Amino acid sequence: MNSKTIAICNQKGGVGKTTTAITLSAALTAKGKSVLLVDCDDSNPTLTKALVSKDPSSLPSTLVDLMLFTMLDRSITDELTKAIYHHDEGFDVLPSTAKLAGITMNLNVQQDNELKNRCLATVLAQIKSDYDYIIIDAAPALNTLSINIMAATDEVVIITQAQDAAEEGIAELIGTVSNVRRTINPNIIIKGLLITMEDNRTNYSKKTSAKIQNDYTALGMKVFGAHIPRAVKAEEFMRSGQSLLAYAPKGKVTDAYLAFADEFLQSEEAVTI
Repeated sequence: MNSKTIAICNQKGGVGKTTTAITLSAALTAKGKSVLLVDCDDSNPTLTKALVSKDPSSLPSTLVDLMLFTMLDRSITDELTKAIYHHDEGFDVLPSTAKLAGITMNLNVQQDNELKNRCLATVLAQIKSDYDYIIIDAAPALNTLSINIMAATDEVVIITQAQDAAEEGIAELIGTVSNVRRTINPNIIIKGLLITMEDNRTNYSKKTSAKIQNDYTALGMKVFGAHIPRAVKAEEFMRSGQSLLAYAPKGKVTDAYLAFADEFLQSEEAVTI
């Protein structure tokens, strides 16, 4: 199987990153793809709470255990069978807990650079061939875990709101991806930029979206045409245990995400910068 690992990234929270990871996973599954969704947020396991358990600490095994076992050079074969959960909508989930922050701290002090930067890649390499896509909900930060995510990733989708202040963060993230490509993972590319939480009621939001679209397209980066609007349903669904596709199948945000999924699959290549 020609599997790809996709990281959904932004170094700040509250931009629709987790919503995008969940909804893209559900949309790809609906299109017949086998998908594993991985919670790599070391600030708050929101994805895990939304889809697997309101109390992640009660789970028998999670990504935290898999990475810890890897750091200790122990087999994760048995842990994998306990850690991966099958969601009712057809995709699998590899959950996490708040203890992932401790894993990040542990990685920081590792002397072995291969282990420090590629611990997550080592974990995912053992299951990657089982899926068409592994979708990573990345940490809202640029830290050692972020480097691990990019070392394990084939393609990055950058999420941004339609705000002027977002552009500085985008440039910083692009720089990090470029540095990882030079030093750790020569195959990583930026798949494109997705504008989320767009408020079509305001001229500011519409103008800012257009500016982001024009600026980054001019730089040679793909900016997905399917901008994701802001809507109450998109904020409510996280408490439902479902994806947005199941929770609000006829909503405008759902329609936009389905259009994004179509565009994502049709993108044969991404131009990297």
